[in-house]
Amino acid sequence: MKPTNYLLIATAFAAAVLTACTGKVREKMLPQISGAAGEVVVVIEDDVWKTTADTILNILAADVPGLNQSEPMFDVVRIPNKAFTEIFQRHRNIVSCRVASDSAAGIMVANDLWAAPQTVIRITARSARALDSLISANRDQLVALLLKAEQDRIIKNYATFPDREVMSKLERSASVTMTIPKGYTYDMDTSCTLDGDTCHFIWISHETPEISQGLFVYYYKYTDTLMLTRDRLMAMRNLMCKRFVGGPSDGSYMTTVAFEDVTTFRSFNRRGRYTAELRGLWETHGDFMGGPFVSLTQYDEQRGRIVTVDGYVYAGKKDKRNYMRQIEAIISTMKFIED
Repeated sequence: MKPTNYLLIATAFAAAVLTACTGKVREKMLPQISGAAGEVVVVIEDDVWKTTADTILNILAADVPGLNQSEPMFDVVRIPNKAFTEIFQRHRNIVSCRVASDSAAGIMVANDLWAAPQTVIRITARSARALDSLISANRDQLVALLLKAEQDRIIKNYATFPDREVMSKLERSASVTMTIPKGYTYDMDTSCTLDGDTCHFIWISHETPEISQGLFVYYYKYTDTLMLTRDRLMAMRNLMCKRFVGGPSDGSYMTTVAFEDVTTFRSFNRRGRYTAELRGLWETHGDFMGGPFVSLTQYDEQRGRIVTVDGYVYAGKKDKRNYMRQIEAIISTMKFIED
């Protein structure tokens, strides 16, 4: 019997059980989590690690897709059980691996056991090889759980320190809400014409001497479903960037790296709406700047328009993983204002 679906069952069970004992009261009683963004502590014995190390690292430390340099999905810190003391128990992300011949195999997920907001994943199997197989079979779910935990922490932090002025301007202009933290500025808000119809472009950014994080919100009249295909979305992104996103030198502007193996497209249901995602790299025509971007596009049926929220990062030679996750967290809060 393969326990590959056990994670989903355990996750739902853990969520139902833990709801009663966690929450705001319990969270206030717990210490704050430790560890840097993107870190995962893997608690596993040395002999078991020898069998499972390649699998665990190939999953947790795989390259982040969509970046213009190699960066791991997570920074893995591996320790044996005897080293799992209080300092590690307070870590933000914990994956505890246990081999026990007399225990049922499975994966359990818990929140806020020793600190808050914390995610703890406990994986049990009857042998090291069985543990390796169980982890491999649930690789996508494990990564998704940890990414969701990281994103939820960012969103919670941004919701604590929002820039209400920037958010209000966006709501009034685009009928779109997003949780935008302090430090971002409302840089551009302009109308344009597209095939005889009015379109709109908004640029919000966070600038420091070393990095640039930006959000584009643009919308235009909906005509047919082909507007949500990969090629049409890329063409619209390039059109908007050429018109409004000038580069550092005369005549330069942002554009999208066009290679299909660089820019990926996927569609999914998000809050009951068809959603198209583009993820890839941008570059500057006529200059040397570039970096990663991600966009979400939805059809706003109430207003008969297509709305895209596009986020990008420029950070030179610095690591970009965490900066992109911050952008993705903001984009994930996007909602239309309903009448």
